[in-house]
Amino acid sequence: MRFSVLVTVYNAERYVGACLDALCAQTYADFEIVVVDDGSSDGSGRICDSYAERDRRVRVLHTENRGVLLARAYAEEKARGEYLLHCDGDDLVTPDMLASFSEAIDRSHPDLIICDFSYFFGDDAPIRECFFPQDRTFGGAEREELYRLLLSSRFNTLCNKCFARSLREEAPEYDRVRDLRHGEDLLRSGYLVTAAETIEYVCGSYYLYRRGVGHSGAFERDSLRGCAAVDETLRGLLQKRVAWDDVWEALYRDLCRKQLDNYVGLLVQSKVSLSDGCSILRDGTQSPLFRDALLSENANGPKYTLLRQKRFLTLLLLGRGKRRFHA
Repeated sequence: MRFSVLVTVYNAERYVGACLDALCAQTYADFEIVVVDDGSSDGSGRICDSYAERDRRVRVLHTENRGVLLARAYAEEKARGEYLLHCDGDDLVTPDMLASFSEAIDRSHPDLIICDFSYFFGDDAPIRECFFPQDRTFGGAEREELYRLLLSSRFNTLCNKCFARSLREEAPEYDRVRDLRHGEDLLRSGYLVTAAETIEYVCGSYYLYRRGVGHSGAFERDSLRGCAAVDETLRGLLQKRVAWDDVWEALYRDLCRKQLDNYVGLLVQSKVSLSDGCSILRDGTQSPLFRDALLSENANGPKYTLLRQKRFLTLLLLGRGKRRFHA
């Protein structure tokens, strides 16, 4: 079997049927779909089981809720295909995705295949994230272009990457990061991109990411700690492969800035009280991510001024008063 498509599902009953329909409609035939129902409390599990009952390519594994990182690891463990790729249960794919990946495998037998993706809100037309203007094979010094994309945060989704089974072992120590709820894609992508011997980029948008659903739009206090652990791990991986200098450090600091910007933005929009919000930001100043973010050359404007001056109450009041801050 050439492909295993690994689908993680958690409380996605509104969308998982469309996701599985898109996968079952692939024009390429030699694949399986391994679904991990990560302890859903809605009807997701029953919907997935109904697909397994009528399509022998679909296997469903029900587990307790352990988070997407461990759910994906479990799916990889149970996969049978030569190549593995992940899909979130609320997203979509184009019908020619696997056929395009198979053509890339026939051409160069890469360890890792990367494609473009598109994102969409509700019924809006998808917006494409295009990385390069044409198909490319990466090796040698060219690999640094991919490393820079990892640090840009544009490249951190795992779902636009298809990898050989041999790379399954190139992963974090799951026991150490089992509680990680944010930054999972960047962490796993970092291991794959730095470990792959041959990488093929296919210039086509085959994955459609549904924005505004799941936990990505909700504030979680511990997410800053998780992102800091991911960033430090990524920096360690890259420092083994490039001559780390001020340019790389600047890219790293700007990654931290973008993550801090997202964290603060979600906090401002949340229902957390002003006193708790100030406490959260005060605690956040102890994070290495917080410190590196404010060292970024792009950490300019009133928001960052208030963060540096630790005027957290003013920041929250202005933010919740609908006044915009410019990064």
